Amino acid sequence: GRRIRVHAPQDPDRRVAFLGDQLKKDLLGESADAVGQLVKIDGVPFQVVGVLQTKDQDSSYSGRDKDKIFLPASTFKAIYGPDEIDNLIFQVLDPRRVADAKRKVTEVSARRHRFDPADDEAIQMWDTTEGMKFLSTFFVAFRAFLGVVGALTLVVGGIGVSNIMNVAVEERTKEIGIKMALGAKRRYVIGQFLFETLTITLVGGVLGFATSWIICAVFPSLGLEEYVGRPEISGQVALLTTLVLGCIGLVAGYFPARTAASLRPVEALKM
Repeated sequence: GRRIRVHAPQDPDRRVAFLGDQLKKDLLGESADAVGQLVKIDGVPFQVVGVLQTKDQDSSYSGRDKDKIFLPASTFKAIYGPDEIDNLIFQVLDPRRVADAKRKVTEVSARRHRFDPADDEAIQMWDTTEGMKFLSTFFVAFRAFLGVVGALTLVVGGIGVSNIMNVAVEERTKEIGIKMALGAKRRYVIGQFLFETLTITLVGGVLGFATSWIICAVFPSLGLEEYVGRPEISGQVALLTTLVLGCIGLVAGYFPARTAASLRPVEALKM
């Protein structure tokens, strides 16, 4: 849009408007150039001088900025006639000085409107940075919880794979006996069952990664991205999970494989 003069004269006849990006799409379409167009508010025409850039907004006072239309304060006052300002939004350039800025705003407001700056009920402030800190802490704890649940799931899965391989050893006792009677060495038997265990683990891991990929691909279409973010598959997490799966597969398959390799051919053939 055009340059907006912050210190422009207070002209109540300036019928200009600044559109939220989603509102612009709803009113004028996706590709239309909104600047210079006229939009009507309560039957009064306003010239569009700019469109809000797309941004992430996880909190709002009375709706998200992308769905709003902004007017000059003097124009709004001339049309709708509010005599008082009951809401003031300000942003601190240095996030580390939020507390200082809040205290300064309170002191200035107290001098102008004659109230005790120590009175917490005189002026109310909504500090969005506090909400962000809470959300950051919450999501860190939530990720840790999911990590613990995931680790327990992998351990339980490893126990399940180990039980499956124990059953396989029992069912294939004669097969093992024949192989060992024909000269198969213990390391061959151990290697065979370890390979089968790792194959089962690999298939489970591939299915898990495929499910995660589908969830990440479908999630944006649910419209929750601006509230909880967009899930992504981290390369580090994927590598760590692969290593953990491999270790669990080796541990889960080693004991059944050792049991199979310790069978005596004569006894195995009798079973």
